[in-house]
Amino acid sequence: MKERQEQTERKERKKQRSQLLLVDMPDVLAEPLTAGFAKEDWQVCVIGKGAAIAGAKRYDNDLMTEEAEDVFALEDADVLAAPLTGGMTAARLERLLTLAGRQQHLQHIFLFSSADVFSGKVPASEQAETAPATEAGRRHARLEALALAWKKEEHLPITVVRLPELLGEGLTAHDGFFGAFLAAAGDESESAVRVDGAQEFLAARDAVYGIWSAVERDFSGDVLHLGSGQGYGFDTFAGEVRGCLPDGTKLPETAKGRAAVAMLSFGAPFLDCALASSELGWQPRCDIRESLEATVHSFFDRHEAAEKARTSETQRTRMKKLWNQAVPYVENFVGALLMVSVAALQNGTPVNRSVGIDFNYLYIGTFGLLYGKRQAMISVAASLAILVAGFLMRGADAVGLLYDPLQLMHFISYLFIGVLAGYFADRANYERAAGAWRDRQAREQQSFLKRVYQESVHVKDRLYRQIVNADDSIGRVYHIVRRLDSVEEENLFTQTAAVTAEVLGVTDVAVYVVSRDGYYLRQKVRMGELAAERPHSLRVEDHPYLLDLFHTKRVFANRALKDDVPDLAAPVVYEENVIAVIEIYGLDFTQWSYYEQNLLSLTARLVAASLGRAARFEQEAAEKRYLPDTRILKGAEFQKVLAELVERRRLTKDNPAMLLPVELQGMTVPELDEKLAHCIRAEDFAGEYEGGIALLLPDVAGDTLGLVRERLARAGVETDEGRAMV
Repeated sequence: MKERQEQTERKERKKQRSQLLLVDMPDVLAEPLTAGFAKEDWQVCVIGKGAAIAGAKRYDNDLMTEEAEDVFALEDADVLAAPLTGGMTAARLERLLTLAGRQQHLQHIFLFSSADVFSGKVPASEQAETAPATEAGRRHARLEALALAWKKEEHLPITVVRLPELLGEGLTAHDGFFGAFLAAAGDESESAVRVDGAQEFLAARDAVYGIWSAVERDFSGDVLHLGSGQGYGFDTFAGEVRGCLPDGTKLPETAKGRAAVAMLSFGAPFLDCALASSELGWQPRCDIRESLEATVHSFFDRHEAAEKARTSETQRTRMKKLWNQAVPYVENFVGALLMVSVAALQNGTPVNRSVGIDFNYLYIGTFGLLYGKRQAMISVAASLAILVAGFLMRGADAVGLLYDPLQLMHFISYLFIGVLAGYFADRANYERAAGAWRDRQAREQQSFLKRVYQESVHVKDRLYRQIVNADDSIGRVYHIVRRLDSVEEENLFTQTAAVTAEVLGVTDVAVYVVSRDGYYLRQKVRMGELAAERPHSLRVEDHPYLLDLFHTKRVFANRALKDDVPDLAAPVVYEENVIAVIEIYGLDFTQWSYYEQNLLSLTARLVAASLGRAARFEQEAAEKRYLPDTRILKGAEFQKVLAELVERRRLTKDNPAMLLPVELQGMTVPELDEKLAHCIRAEDFAGEYEGGIALLLPDVAGDTLGLVRERLARAGVETDEGRAMV
């Protein structure tokens, strides 16, 4: 049962768009992974800093932040991929696996390691013991052991994928030996390489092909090797790279002596990929020389473009900085010239005698408030120079000015105005800078929350479409609830049969209602030929399966394959009383399972709530639906019942109904109601119709109509010829 449910969930999951989540993935592998999986109609998300990748959503958040936790909660990934190389640490790996453990539909976790966890020249298989010879190799081996321990303890679908040096577009200086080697070649500084043997290379596209094969074949092994089996000695490698480099580019050369220990190291064991070949049918396809050439050209093209952009940005930044620094001084100089002109027009003094204003105060205050204390002090110095020069032009003594209290106070007032204005300006600038920082932080947070909200809306819409359109349990529950969203009792019985047939995928369904005394069942709705052959009335005591069903209130399954017994039957229980019974006939062999019984039980419980509410509504609304002191429906309510029975016949292709007008012959409506109470069934209806009273008799046709008319005549109720409801 559980396996079948898992298979059903897996099929439904495949109907949706699968998702790949990349965490801190280098571009040399992230770009082809995105392109490869997007080609298969996968959605790709990337967590970590970096440039935008076509076809992928990027979240520029660090793995250790709370925002990354929100992203994991939002993006329900099917496959997670992350490198163990680069900046991965034990703490970051535990954080990654903790967040991955919360994913609901995660099928694979691929952690990319390198071949430096081995030493020696013999190709290493997945079962070989790790024996790293470098500090980086020892770190990678420890991270592999930690990841596999998590797999064992937490049962996470982890696979460690070991890769050799990758070739491909997007390679950076931080991506292994090759990236550092090309970066050293582009740098004019002296670099050296320690040669430890041959080096294996693999095209990134082949690695992506291997990962996709592992996903498609549902590979669940602990370790997987993906290698090309092709490599170079250092001299051959350098010759190949030299042929791809621009003229004049100097390659790092082999190092000699102890100093080489801290330099680039060329050489790593080859990886044995027999498991990938046998289990996944994987073989490398790309030509190593072509991939090497494309990688070199891509690296230097990107490096050149980045250098040009960086140089241009640096020049723009420098010019902007110089301009911003020069503008206050230029404006201050212009202001000083303006004050000199004002003083010259006023006989060498900045003070206007007619209005009593010292224009130097305006000059100092203006530049102090605009640019702060530095420009305020410059304007103070310029104002003092203008003031002193004016005094000297009028014959004053420079030394005597220092002993004149009035002039000394004048000088001090300039300084006071400059310091005060500069203080307010600097304080305002500080508050403005702090406010700008807070605004920037708020915008970044708002931008992240907006993206999360948009993704949440997208997920909500996707889940809504899944629930509405899917054929899984959730979708079926939704259909049941939607179809039973009514308080019309007759319509509910019809929909009960319809949704039961739809949910369980059957064609023969009957719904019986329980009489008030609980001794009889009366067939209310039926669908299918087998249901039509069943009796219209059942006495509970005559059927052991009904006695058991009423006693246990559980789904009955005809495992003994007895005749005249339904294949499945479920009680509709409301307030601890069985109010109806749903019976199913003609089940297919594949439908004899607990899964089908659970679906029927769920349907019966949902129906019970709706039917119970409808019955209570009928009781509470009786005075509005019926004529006073009778059980005869008013005209509008009678028309609703007519429409519901017509719809029932359309859905079930059966369940005939007859409309029988009544001749009152001087009887009052209450008198007619009293007579009808003893000669019609509980499921029959009486109501106002075309100015008179009519009876609506469900499941009546042919000779049965004549018997009903005779019974009514014996009770003193005369009727006209009835007509069938279409």
